[in-house]
Formats: sequence, structure tokens, C-alpha cells
Amino acid sequence: MKHIIVYFPYELQKNPKSGSGVRPKRIVEAFKRYCTEQELEMVLISGTTSERERLIEQYKEQNRFSDALFCYMENSTMPYWFTDPDRKPKKLKMDSDFWALLKKHHIPISLFYRDVYWKFDDMYVPPKGIKFLRYLMRKVYERELKTYEKSVDLLYLPSLEMNRYVGWKGTISELPPGMEDVQTEQKELALEKPFQAVFVGGISDQIGILMMLESFKQINEKETVVKLELVCRKEEYNKYKEMQQYEQYSWLNVRHLSGDELIDIYNHTHIALIPREKNAYHDFAVPVKLFEYLSYHLPVAATDCDAQARILTEQGFGTVSTVDKDNYAQAVLDLLQTDRYKEAKQQIEQNAKKNHSWYARVCQVAKDMENIRVGRNND
Repeated sequence: MKHIIVYFPYELQKNPKSGSGVRPKRIVEAFKRYCTEQELEMVLISGTTSERERLIEQYKEQNRFSDALFCYMENSTMPYWFTDPDRKPKKLKMDSDFWALLKKHHIPISLFYRDVYWKFDDMYVPPKGIKFLRYLMRKVYERELKTYEKSVDLLYLPSLEMNRYVGWKGTISELPPGMEDVQTEQKELALEKPFQAVFVGGISDQIGILMMLESFKQINEKETVVKLELVCRKEEYNKYKEMQQYEQYSWLNVRHLSGDELIDIYNHTHIALIPREKNAYHDFAVPVKLFEYLSYHLPVAATDCDAQARILTEQGFGTVSTVDKDNYAQAVLDLLQTDRYKEAKQQIEQNAKKNHSWYARVCQVAKDMENIRVGRNND
């Protein structure tokens, strides 16, 4: 039977809570749907080294190469040699030998390379905090990339901007996080004062968060024009005393919620906020929250970090400002103008799910891989 190989050189989480765990789960679900609709089989190879070895040997014994349409892979946040629970490398050539075998049989391979945080000193903490190990681990990450270069036909990145740091010389394409398929009552919310805005997520980026709070203080100086629901982890909030001074303002409501508890907030909110500090990492990182907001049909006011700004402006999903309280306040107010707001809502409702669902991601992969396969057959 014709099939697609979906390959993860690590164990998949059964109940993921973070974006890095959710993405593989959603991609697998989308591939299952795609294969069902196309009358294909999905061959999933994942797990520990020993589990992958068993699946690889089983595939080789069945000699199924001629029926494989393509292989889609996703890397881990650590080099694939270290993804076993004990972090000890085993069977160092097992994965790459299998990829080489796929390549020998002319099976197109694509890889989603999720992050390059290891290149940034302020983000990558080396094992046990030993600075010398940072240098050694970077060499390992670089070796991993060179291993991928030997087999991968198309590299997917969360944003094209990320390749400034990956430095992939071959073909690249963009594959940001996908949107969840949610049912929302948000459409019925009337656009009237006081407007409601929401921020959900981590608050360690205090430059962005404090800028946002100052913007809302400015917006609401004479009367409450826009209320702000700020949702974050309680333990994290308790660490940052400077932002706690804003609790005195009636326009701010700080809450500590997650999961389904957010649905009611999203359904009663006009716009969502992404006030990130502009820096090298944020310029290429695409926040998962952007697509969570869009799944609830929320227009977004964001700062001008390159990748997120491009998505919002090119597709008309919101407004963008510099990391400046006056500029951001204006971006928020602009987005709440009737015509601008309706236009952003219309763009989201008509195009966001069609272009950015997890299923749309998988369809794009299948199309890209088919183009590579057809191109080879025509050579």
C-alpha cells in the first residue's frame, strides 16, 4: 500500500502541555486525516533508540521502499543522539543510515527544524551549567545539521527569517505552528467601549510586558477605554514586582488560568496582544500564541519582530508597532477602529484556518514532496 513515513527521532509525549510537545501530536493527527482521505497508510517511526531500531528493521524486512511517497521528519530541541530518557547516545548511525537508505530509493525527505536557541548565550543553558560544555554542544548541534544535509531535500523552518542563523544552503520553506480547530462564540461580541484585550503567556520578557502595561495606562488615562486581561503563571507573576504596581488600575485584571479555562476569556475579548521585545531571537521565532489567538478569531496587536510582523501585515490579521508605549497604544486603538477591526476579523475568518490549520500544514508538505518527486522523475 502506498504510504507516508512520519519520523520523530524521539518519544512522543502522550499528554503534551508545551508547544514543543503539542506540535508533533497535531502533525501526526493531521497526517492521519490526510492519509485516510487520500487512501494512504501513515507509517510512524518514533520512540527511544531501541523502539526506532525495531520499527526500522521491520520496515526494511518488509521492503516497502517502492511504495513510500515521502518521509516527513521533525527534530528535537536537542541533537537526536541524546533524545533517550537517559540522554546517552546509542546506535549513532542508526537514524542517518536509514535516511540514507530512503535517499538511495529516491524517497523525498523533508525535515522541520524547530529551533536554533542553542546559538544564543542568553537562551542556551549548557548541561549542568558548565560553560565549556556550551562550546562542545554547539559543535554537536552543528554536526547534527551536517548529518541532515546529506539526506534532507527540503528544510522547513518556523519562519524564513530563522535561516539567518541556521545557514541551510539547500531548499527551505516556512512551516509555522498550526491553528487548532475550535468552535468560538466570539463572533457575537459587539464592538463597543470598554473594549476588551487579552494577553496570555510567559512574562519573562519584561521589556515587552512593561511596555504593554504603560501603553494601557496611557490609553486609559481619562476613562477606561480598553480593559486588559493579563493571563500568566502565578509563580512567574510573583517574581516580577515591577509589574505588580499596575494592579491598582481598574482596567487591568491579572489571572492565572490555562487550557479550557481560557475559552471564556477568548469568547469575550475583542483583540489579543503580543508585546515582544525586538531582538535577534524574537525576529525569527513565531509564537504559538499567535495561532491560538487566530483560532478564536482575535485580531492581534503585536510588536515589529520580523516574522510575526510579516504574517500579521501581509495577511491583514492585525496591527504592528515598534516597542514603544506611544506607538503600541496607537496600534491597539487603530485595531479597534470599526473599519480596521472588521477588516481584520474578515481576513481571519476567511483565510486563517484555510492557510494555517494543522491540516493545511500537512497538505503543504504533501504538495512540496510531490513536486520534488515529480521533478526527479522528469530529470
